[in-house]
Amino acid sequence: MKDSLLLTSAVLLVLCGPAVAEHRFERVSDDAFDIYVDDVLLISHTKDSPFILVGNSDYAYVSEFGNFRITDILQEKIHLDQYNVTELPDRTQLEFNACNLQVSVEIFDRNELTYVNVTSVPTEINRLWFRLTSTGSDEHVYGGGEQFSYFDLNGRNFPLWLQEQGVGRNKSYEITFLADQDTPDSGGDYYSTYWVQPTFVSSRKYFAHFTSTRNGQLDFRNELFHEIEIWGGPDATLFPGMLILGTGETFPEISTKLSGLLGRQPLLPDWLYNGVILGVQGGTDLMLQYLEQAQNEGIPVAGLWIQDWAGRITTSFGRRLFWNWEWDPEQYPGLDTEIIRLKEEENVRLFAYMNPNLNREGNLYIEAHENDYLIKNTTGDTYLVDYGEFFCGIVDLTSPEAFTWYKGKIRTNLIDFGFDGWMADFGEYLPPDAVFFNGVSGEELHNLWPVLWAEANREAVEDAGRLGDIVFWMRAGFTGSQNASVITWAGDQLVDFSTADGLASIIPATLSLGMSGYGLNHFDIGGYTSLYGVVRTEELLLRYADFAAFTPMMRSHEGNRPSENWQYYSSVYSMKMLGRATEIYILLKNYTRGVLEEVTTLGYPAQRPLFYHYEDDPRSYDDSMKYQYLLGKDLLVAPVYLPSSETNDRWSVYLPPDDWVYLWDGTDHIGGGEVVTIDAPLGVTPVFYRKDSPHAQFFRDVAANAPPIPRSPVPTAEPPTTPGSAVSASMDLALSAVIAFCLMLV
Repeated sequence: MKDSLLLTSAVLLVLCGPAVAEHRFERVSDDAFDIYVDDVLLISHTKDSPFILVGNSDYAYVSEFGNFRITDILQEKIHLDQYNVTELPDRTQLEFNACNLQVSVEIFDRNELTYVNVTSVPTEINRLWFRLTSTGSDEHVYGGGEQFSYFDLNGRNFPLWLQEQGVGRNKSYEITFLADQDTPDSGGDYYSTYWVQPTFVSSRKYFAHFTSTRNGQLDFRNELFHEIEIWGGPDATLFPGMLILGTGETFPEISTKLSGLLGRQPLLPDWLYNGVILGVQGGTDLMLQYLEQAQNEGIPVAGLWIQDWAGRITTSFGRRLFWNWEWDPEQYPGLDTEIIRLKEEENVRLFAYMNPNLNREGNLYIEAHENDYLIKNTTGDTYLVDYGEFFCGIVDLTSPEAFTWYKGKIRTNLIDFGFDGWMADFGEYLPPDAVFFNGVSGEELHNLWPVLWAEANREAVEDAGRLGDIVFWMRAGFTGSQNASVITWAGDQLVDFSTADGLASIIPATLSLGMSGYGLNHFDIGGYTSLYGVVRTEELLLRYADFAAFTPMMRSHEGNRPSENWQYYSSVYSMKMLGRATEIYILLKNYTRGVLEEVTTLGYPAQRPLFYHYEDDPRSYDDSMKYQYLLGKDLLVAPVYLPSSETNDRWSVYLPPDDWVYLWDGTDHIGGGEVVTIDAPLGVTPVFYRKDSPHAQFFRDVAANAPPIPRSPVPTAEPPTTPGSAVSASMDLALSAVIAFCLMLV
């Protein structure tokens, strides 16, 4: 197990390598100084606005189903306005003082980066704030992990605490209000996310990263400075950690430096571009019938994702997955032979589901409990967490024995069984009051937990010699996930067109991750969460599919209420449209492959904001651009994220300054720097390519070889009464009844 709590392996590079970066200390007065990094002014200490502040706060956590209510009452916030400096040949040492409190800092340069290391803090404080210079509203700030609502963070604050993203994520939405009424704070807010990270990139061409794993806040509300708050306490082992700064001439250069620090994802396997991964369930026979149906309707299938492979339990909510991660032969008879046959004879791979929690009714829980492999509560007993009428223990991944045991289960029960990947779910629920083998507090481990979970999966894959061949995907993350996980997914979006929690929210989330140093993301085609009368429509499903064709990975999900929501198999038209989108995804393979190689070798994100390659265009920085992206350097993609009732199948796209060609009809748009409005019916994602791209002929071939858009039937307002009731004639009509029986709540 890698020692994630201390620092990522890349951060340890401070100990070696050439000092390429250069920080410069300039005394302004006895009360003020400036620090430049590569001639970029980043720290401006004054008596009224010092670089470091300290203080204390009373706070408490209450958690329920991955949602956290945090009360925080600030007691004091003290300006350390006095300073002393010692300039040495290889570093700058600073001491900050006020009210008999002192913080010591050393600043040094290594490997093209500048490190601000806090060497001592008063034991009586539990808060520390750093301030970096801001140029006000004309500065743009990106990152912070995975941010679904806002891409440009300037003007807002963002807490640094992992949790469920919430339902609706907008306090003005009725669905968020209803969710909050059922479970306080379960509706979420603009900042709630599965992936927080104390990292940001400025339009002033620098990044700032903090090594702390504890709670805190990125606060960009002040016109004069950016304030980063780090929580501490008597149990803190790494408080406040280090501040790491890097600059670059371009955003790609900044990405390369940041990913060199945090890590990069391995190249995804070629087989991923054989087609879509279909999320289906219900048993072996039904799984095979879904495959036959999809193939008969022309859907290229790379794999089948069967999340219920380990069986099901029954609760008042319906049938749920049995969190006991081994094959259930009653649910999937003959799966051990079918998994081999499908891969060898049909080139179709199977995928599973797993998380770091064990149902106490399962034999894996019993084994873990008997061997003391589960986290404890404060009384020394196994910490049992309620996941909705069933209780689970959480494997203590800080214990080397437990870590080795659990990654061994991944190896034996998933990899050796024959699965070529899985959803590695959860990672956000860790209780802050839990007790761990390594003695570190739950508060300090909470944000880090998905990294440990990612490392368990990654090491199991590496031990099997399958890195670069097996794909596991995660939704939760933090600093270090870049170097451990393979690809992420955007989590549990609502099955609607809302911008805060629907299809649109995936785009700024992906771009934020990219600017935080993580380059690969995908999503559930169709979304996931159906609650309070919100159900998936055919139009929404197909817009998701159109969007997915221009991403690194295509995978569908039936959602949390399959029988109430439109599925790809709910109509022949839906299957034909999904098949067409998948064909386009396959046609783009050679270009996408080159983009993914840049992720692995250079650390560039696959999906990039417009300013990434058009940094001299002010409009490309506008927050309204957060719903468009560049796939690599040469494709501009603008997914349609609103229903046709609002768009009349017309869509406006901003083209940054360049010569562009509309992919689908070859129309030139010379010069760019303008908004164009085009027809965008179902089946059409507005996509443009650079006229001077070396791939221009390739893109023309993609357009020429893309299948025609299937003829649309009479619109259907409601989904079929059961998934499959509108299936093709190639499927036995009796299947409808089987599906209705088998597909219930996860």
